Amino acid sequence: MKRAFKVILLLLIIIFIGSAVRPFWTKYWLGEDIKAAAIYGTKNSIEDTKKLLIQKMKESGRDFGGDNFIIKKNEYSTVTISITYTDKISFFGVSLKTLEFTLKETVGEIKEKF
Repeated sequence: MKRAFKVILLLLIIIFIGSAVRPFWTKYWLGEDIKAAAIYGTKNSIEDTKKLLIQKMKESGRDFGGDNFIIKKNEYSTVTISITYTDKISFFGVSLKTLEFTLKETVGEIKEKF
């Protein structure tokens, strides 16, 4: 009986740690998608960059639309993409903490010299 209790307790701890790490894991991969879109945006228009972001969000199952992102491009083809969003740490449907994240990526056009 003690062994079963220890196994159940261990599983609950693992599930709790997984649910606490998930928002930060999501933040990391969202940042990678934003960085890729910013690199793409240095050679393409803002509208095409927004389309790429929407496509990446659909592919990864995130519910962000094009209006959630702020995309700016200057005359030197430097692209800045930012987003502010909230995520929750929840455990079995109970929200324990709400976190607010702000991601901002700025990428300049890379010109190779031969």
